[in-house]
Amino acid sequence: MIRPIILGTISVFAIGATASAGADFAAVDVNADGFVSETEFVTWKTASGEMTAADALIKFIEIDADASGMISEAEMEAAMEAKEEEASKDTEM
Repeated sequence: MIRPIILGTISVFAIGATASAGADFAAVDVNADGFVSETEFVTWKTASGEMTAADALIKFIEIDADASGMISEAEMEAAMEAKEEEASKDTEM
């Protein structure tokens, strides 16, 4: 009985995280051209001081799946989904 409740709760959080992906993308895409540039991404990731510019650049390269030098909303969503899957695998162990 507890398992369905836990799974339902996780689903709600996953849906919320996916819904907020668009909002996060719009916040990062400062010039609203539909893509996040390297500069926009690094500025966003380093703003809190929790990530260095070098680490942000590495993350940008990882997310930019087609190596276009820009991150599309689809690439950002795919990266967020992969991160969520990784986190759920870690909690299962």
